[in-house]
Amino acid sequence: MSFENFLGELHVDADARAKVAPPPGAVDCAVTLTSLDGEQATDGLPEHPPHAYRELQEDLGLARAVLVQQDAPGADVEFLLRAKAALAASPDGLLEDCARAFATLGPGEDPKRLAELAEAGIDGLRLDMLRGRLTCPWEELDRHVRRIYDVVGWSREIALDGSDLHELEQKMRDWPGQTILADCGGFRFSRCLTQPGFRALRRLIDRGRFWVKLSRPYAISKTGDPEDAEVCALARALADWAPERMLWGSGWPHLERPGETRVGEEQDPADRALLELLAEWAPSREVRTRILLRNPEELYGFALWPVAPDD
Repeated sequence: MSFENFLGELHVDADARAKVAPPPGAVDCAVTLTSLDGEQATDGLPEHPPHAYRELQEDLGLARAVLVQQDAPGADVEFLLRAKAALAASPDGLLEDCARAFATLGPGEDPKRLAELAEAGIDGLRLDMLRGRLTCPWEELDRHVRRIYDVVGWSREIALDGSDLHELEQKMRDWPGQTILADCGGFRFSRCLTQPGFRALRRLIDRGRFWVKLSRPYAISKTGDPEDAEVCALARALADWAPERMLWGSGWPHLERPGETRVGEEQDPADRALLELLAEWAPSREVRTRILLRNPEELYGFALWPVAPDD
């Protein structure tokens, strides 16, 4: 099933209870804004402002967000900071410091500029190393990661094809700080659990400084189906192997897929279904609480939520 069909055919009973009820303080670790309230989006993108994401938060029961900037290096980091400020408070307005922001920055950034960005509120580095849209050349990646960490202490989120991890393992294993792999590990070429790349990912996870973001399953499905059996098997295997290193993200607003939610429309039931997939990947409520709450609190430095979850 394609993502388009998934969006078109999915129907949710308004009175039905969700399979996944996020714990208080739950963190959405994969969010992108393209505009701010009252301002037009740039670069011809559809408008996805803070108030539209707030509707999603309230609908799904989410409280905190990690913003990722997926544009080309040198994109508007100032916009990212303003977007973070717009989501800094919890949806109910009672708690502050509820957002983090990872910026896409290529090599060669001036150390003074990096320090200014860190002081202004940028929390980490976003790297896109997928074919055709590299944040930096492969031969500069190791030096870039280490230099950024040395200057401002940022960890990084990286989007790559997990099927290549066995070729990168020796270089990545000794990176300082924390490394987050996007899109369920990013296995776009093969989702086989016996492939060298998946075995390399398990070894990296076992070192204690690697995390996997269980998000955007449609991005690595051969057909674009969020419920792809191979992707679900991969996500289940990861959640079972190391629940203490898993994160979850909505992927909102699904910019790379057609049918994304637009301003003025009700939240698409596909957003709820993507959250409920987590029940298939991690059947244990206790594990889901780790993934949605405790793990991001540890990794991103969020304060412990004042309301204890029902584990």
